[in-house]
Amino acid sequence: MKNQKQKSVVKKRGLYIALALALFVGAPVLGAILVQNFTQWDVIVDVPPIVKLEGADEALSNGYLVVDLGQTISNNDSGLPTPGSGDVLLAHEEITFTCFGGDRTYYTDVIQLQNTTGDTWNVELIVEADLAGNPAFDDNFTTATGDADIWLFTSDQDSTGGAITEVPNPGNYGSLTEWYNAAGVNDAIQLEVVNGVMSVANASSGSFTIPTTEQRQLGLVVDCSSDMTAANDSGTFRITVQSTP
Repeated sequence: MKNQKQKSVVKKRGLYIALALALFVGAPVLGAILVQNFTQWDVIVDVPPIVKLEGADEALSNGYLVVDLGQTISNNDSGLPTPGSGDVLLAHEEITFTCFGGDRTYYTDVIQLQNTTGDTWNVELIVEADLAGNPAFDDNFTTATGDADIWLFTSDQDSTGGAITEVPNPGNYGSLTEWYNAAGVNDAIQLEVVNGVMSVANASSGSFTIPTTEQRQLGLVVDCSSDMTAANDSGTFRITVQSTP
């Protein structure tokens, strides 16, 4: 009787050991540890750090310069491969200017860039395609021999108290004092039209700073050759105002 009880105990111990081994071996397969941590992301809407204001030249140009700050473009979200419905509209300012065959035209106060924050911001103007898929530049020039030069200057002084009065003469960079890095030609954006074909000669203004509450003025200089007189000839270029604190 005693031997039978001992055999029964040994048998049960064997079953317990076998069960424990099965659980030990099977645990990685049958179960896993999942730990979740939760983070909240808050989206806050604020005024843009650099805003664009109409310059004074539009009111003085008799329609030859039109600055429209109320336009928008789509961010093209619904066209992306990731799910998205309904495109967000982003600010898209439009500037239309006229050049005159055989003349140089100055629009020295086209737009003011205003720093709305309490910090200094670094700003750069770049000729590039926009988010809606429009190219950096395009044209509708029909005069095969027509040439033109277009320069876009940025002031090197605060224009909050009044517009910059110095004329941004592209042929006299070294003597300019009120325009950003005017001694170096490559710090003015420049586009060219050669034989009716538009191209970008310098696509970036370089980085400049706008201290808190100050403004910088954008001035435009356009030369059109005397044979560029065809009605409705036009060109377009697009600029991103890029800013970092």
